[in-house]
Amino acid sequence: MKILFQPYATKRDIQELMGGARWESAAKVFSECKKLEQDPFDIRPTRVPSHLVFKVLGIDYDFTLHQYEQSLKLQKGDKP
Repeated sequence: MKILFQPYATKRDIQELMGGARWESAAKVFSECKKLEQDPFDIRPTRVPSHLVFKVLGIDYDFTLHQYEQSLKLQKGDKP
């Protein structure tokens, strides 16, 4: 879930966040993010801001980060 810790996301990152969804679905989310970004010069044609990905998908970033940290603790054998 590297999208949680990077300021920009690629289509591949979006696909990973969506659980390996179809490429077309990730591309649609990417294009919606590009519309919201409103970058007139399109400085990063293959990347969009990560916070926009969460906004388009309707996912709470803080909750997702908390869940990710909890899953890491469980994998290590720590108590939640």
